[in-house]
Amino acid sequence: MAKLVLSSGGAVVDQCFLDDGRVTIGRGAGNRIVVDDPSVADMFAVISVVGHDYILELVDARQSVAVNGTPTKRRILQHNDVVELGAFHLRYVDTKASSEIDLERTMIISGLALDPDRPIVPDAGDATQDLHIPSNRETKTRFPSGRVRWVRGPRYGETKLLDRVVATFGTPGKAVAVVTRRPKGYYVTYVEGDAFPRVNGDSIGREPRHLHTGDVISVADEDLEFELMT
Repeated sequence: MAKLVLSSGGAVVDQCFLDDGRVTIGRGAGNRIVVDDPSVADMFAVISVVGHDYILELVDARQSVAVNGTPTKRRILQHNDVVELGAFHLRYVDTKASSEIDLERTMIISGLALDPDRPIVPDAGDATQDLHIPSNRETKTRFPSGRVRWVRGPRYGETKLLDRVVATFGTPGKAVAVVTRRPKGYYVTYVEGDAFPRVNGDSIGREPRHLHTGDVISVADEDLEFELMT
């Protein structure tokens, strides 16, 4: 099970396990994670469960928070992500996800080992750490490449390369979905809104949906056609 660990100066201050509920973070005493730092608002952020993912989102969209040193407003949390909250650090720990990633890495590396001349290209969006496998050269997990093309909506005809771990689509406050890039492929997941995103006209509900070339994602007033690139 995933959990949050709050620390300051290297000492653990608080921790809680994440279930299907909603976890609030802030300076106010009513929050599940209380961060006693003047730079943190009374109600600063919320972590919600969406399918099999936990999403961190700031209450005030005008603000941002550093996750692993990078400013963000909304993020699907990954194992060992560290949220910087003034003098405090909030770490997201998901040992189950970590073991699944290690298995994927092992399978990928085993396949590459069959062809020693095949190049291994580091990926800019790869947030993985040490593979724990001895090697004379740097080895990285191979992530897929994909893109979407708007086929309906204000951005009709535009194309976006999906080269990051998370890409957000839709209209905040109305309907929002994210497309996540994983070693096994791309997935679309509901984030917020009165209506769930649709793939090829079918509602995906709260569960992540694996995407295939030609799939059309409908969110808010937009339709996007997905393409898995080779």
